[in-house]
Amino acid sequence: MVLYSLLLIATPFVLLQNFLVEMIAHVSGSRVELAGHSIPIVPVAALVVALAGLAYFRSRITGLRIVAVVVVVLMNALAQQITDYYFDHNFYDLQQNWHYIAYGLFSYMVYRDLAPRGRSLARIMLTTYLVAMGFSTFDEAFQMRLSSRVFDISDIGKDVLGTLLGMVLIYLGGRQASTLLADWKLIRHRRLGDYLRHPFSLLILMSVLAYLLLIFSSLMSDFEHWPLVVTFTVAGFTLFFLLFHISQYRWCKYALLLVLGVAIVVQSFFYVRHRADYVVHNQYGLTVYKGIPIVFFDVLIFPDGSFRLVDKKHYFNSRDQRFLLKHKPDILLIGSGSEGLGGNGFFEKTVNQFVYNHFIERGTQVIILKTPEACELFNRLKREGKNVLFVLHNTC
Repeated sequence: MVLYSLLLIATPFVLLQNFLVEMIAHVSGSRVELAGHSIPIVPVAALVVALAGLAYFRSRITGLRIVAVVVVVLMNALAQQITDYYFDHNFYDLQQNWHYIAYGLFSYMVYRDLAPRGRSLARIMLTTYLVAMGFSTFDEAFQMRLSSRVFDISDIGKDVLGTLLGMVLIYLGGRQASTLLADWKLIRHRRLGDYLRHPFSLLILMSVLAYLLLIFSSLMSDFEHWPLVVTFTVAGFTLFFLLFHISQYRWCKYALLLVLGVAIVVQSFFYVRHRADYVVHNQYGLTVYKGIPIVFFDVLIFPDGSFRLVDKKHYFNSRDQRFLLKHKPDILLIGSGSEGLGGNGFFEKTVNQFVYNHFIERGTQVIILKTPEACELFNRLKREGKNVLFVLHNTC
């Protein structure tokens, strides 16, 4: 466990100092030609390793262990939808999955070391979680001195989630179905301290914390936003834990269900009323799109009218621009904030320009305006039936 911990800390520095990150990215993108088809190497290699593992460990395969693997794959898939959206990674990219694999193995190493010493599973899980968070924070802080790296709090979120994935495999794969059902019945506790002693309850709370950290760090990845990431994560987790705890009381449960029902009805009403509209309202920190309020965070509105929250940024590098152009818009509209501080990084610092989009083999018009003006233009262009991709900076 100690040796692996040292390796876990040292590996990022070895990769950076020896420029191995670029090599890993190259391997992830490598493909082979087979029968006229271009096949990526990494998923093929992973499939071979998985089949070899199934053959070797076939006597240890149980239904719950299969369920555990499926749950982990789904959790990983959800994480990849949340983080590094502008990177446009493939699900099998080694860079994308490095954090999950490395810290998942760390969970296994700690468990194999501490379980024979008589430590309870809940204590092992909590120790592993906190130590992994400490290791990852140290890595990110130290990397700031290497190769022009920055403190990326989203990498901490990935490492913590990787630790969690390892715990899920250990917990689900090592339990009996009857034990899991009994654990489910004791998911909430009267005494707060009991949440730290019950493995399933602790696993749920750690999952919520890991995903909240991953979500907020992915939406505010710039170093300047890290205090907000911590604040939003802690506040979100505290709110969840409070609601989760009081929901065991009957009157609280009914009150929460009533509030939730009213919120759904109200939001449904405004969505139905404005579903044919576009940006209904915009001011600093608040945008209402089709009756849906979007507070503080930046948003990407696709040509088909759907939308998602995206990383809050002032500068679009070449990778970001390539990702946006990949959606094949005729017009790329950038709302640069209420004061116009965003929308940087394009070839020209002008309101209107054309860039060659090799995905459609012709030019795409790029329009950069302050967000209130961009919202008005977006509404007009959509009414005219234009193919518009809209990136809206919701604050400065």
